[in-house]
Amino acid sequence: MDLVKLLALLQGAHEGSEYLDYAIQRVLFRMTKPVPPYTRSLDAALLLVPDGWTIHRLGELSNCRGGTSGWIAEIFQPADALIAFPSEGTAASAALALCIAAVRTRLGLAPHADEPVEASSGT
Repeated sequence: MDLVKLLALLQGAHEGSEYLDYAIQRVLFRMTKPVPPYTRSLDAALLLVPDGWTIHRLGELSNCRGGTSGWIAEIFQPADALIAFPSEGTAASAALALCIAAVRTRLGLAPHADEPVEASSGT
């Protein structure tokens, strides 16, 4: 699996899962253990944000009928005024939305879309 397939898998998910966490670990971190619950925990999802990047917006989306319809996460690099690729994600949960944003950003930063990207050192 590569970053493009991982992104498609995450975008099609209705909720976080252990399977998705393992897929992220396998693609980004060469299957080191333990596997954090990236798609089910905001703390773990923050580990996916590339070095030098930070959260710009993380919030619930309104369904315009008094309820919500999921979450949006946007990350950015404070040194850049313009980001040349998508760096946001929407999903049913905040952790999953942040995972999608981080993987989209890593895909944009990758020299070639089919090559794994180096893991960040954390938040």
